[in-house]
This record gives sequence, C-alpha cells and structure tokens, in this order.
Amino acid sequence: MNKIVKHIIYTLLVILFSTAVLTLYGIYFSWANSKNELPFLNILIPSIIIESAAIFFLFVKKSLKYIPEVLINESIQDTTIFMKNFISTGTTVTIVSNRVSWLFSNDDLINHLKNKIDEGIKIEIITPSELSNEHKEKLNKAIFINSKENMSPYSRFTLINGDRNGSEKLAIAKGTHPEHEITIFNSTSGPQIIAMAKDIIRKSKGIST
Repeated sequence: MNKIVKHIIYTLLVILFSTAVLTLYGIYFSWANSKNELPFLNILIPSIIIESAAIFFLFVKKSLKYIPEVLINESIQDTTIFMKNFISTGTTVTIVSNRVSWLFSNDDLINHLKNKIDEGIKIEIITPSELSNEHKEKLNKAIFINSKENMSPYSRFTLINGDRNGSEKLAIAKGTHPEHEITIFNSTSGPQIIAMAKDIIRKSKGIST
C-alpha cells in the first residue's frame, strides 16, 4: 500500500512538473516570436524554473519522511539479513511473538543475537506462553517474558530502542516468502503505532509479574 502511495505522489509531481515546463516553453516560444518587447522575461523564466525545482525537491524530501519504509523479502535469508541489520542499530531489542519458532529455527540469527548480547545489547522476548527450556538455553542471556495469556495475541513485532524516546524503530511483518513484507516505522513515520507497541510491551510485562 505504501509503495502505491509513493508511486501516486511521484506520478502527480511528474505531471505537475511537466505541465509547468510546457507552460514555460509556451511563454518562451511566444516571447521569441513576438514582435513586441517583453522586458525581464529572460530573467523571469529561469527564476520560475529554479523555484519550481526547489519546491519539488523540498516537497519530496519533506513528504517522504512521513511514509514508513516497506521491504519485500523473497527468502528466509533476506529476512535474516534484515533482522541482523535491524537489531544491530539498537541498544535494546524487544521481540513480541507467539512462539518465536522463526527465531529458534534460525541458528545464524541466534548466534548473531548472542554476539549482540555480549556487546551489551539488551534482548527481550515476549510470548503469551512459557517457552521450552530447550529454546531458552539456545539464548540463555536473553530476558524471557511470559504474558500468561490464554489466547494468542495478534501483535507480532520487533521494537528497538524502546527506552530512548525519539530513537525507536518498529518492524512489523506480514505474509510469507516470497511475499514477506516488513514495514518499518520510526518516530516520524509512525509515532502513534510505536506508542501502542510500547504500551503492549509495558502491559505484557505487568501481566507477567
């Protein structure tokens, strides 16, 4: 959906810019073939072109800040690479999932998380039911939180920098490979969604105690 919005914005801007160029060309053509003097037009036309280009650039730069990033992963390897890079940018990582089977079946990602914990990154894993000792032993330095819910939650996401206001990033995935879509929000593109994710985490921790 976000890709469609981006394409629509780009299309509208291209149409607007093309129309402006054609209009300016028409004015220039009339001026070049006019028998009457049109003072200052040779200054006005370049000024309008520069101004239009500047507005176009500022609009795109400003508007894209409010659109979340969307990635499509075709394979498990692509998702693993994304998760490793995503986790590496945070000082705290909170994973909210149902059984986290996707994590514990991926030794490459498990080893990466172990290395990050050794580097000082705090890893929290929140699940509705208690994980097996086998799973916990695979990542024994992580913090496991059981929210003790009878029904599996719909929320599945990974939040980094949850304790640093303004620096949070939230990754939400849907679909399966080769159409595994990950939407990434930050404090500009999705502050409300990040706030709800932090509320879910806070309430899950409160239930677990």
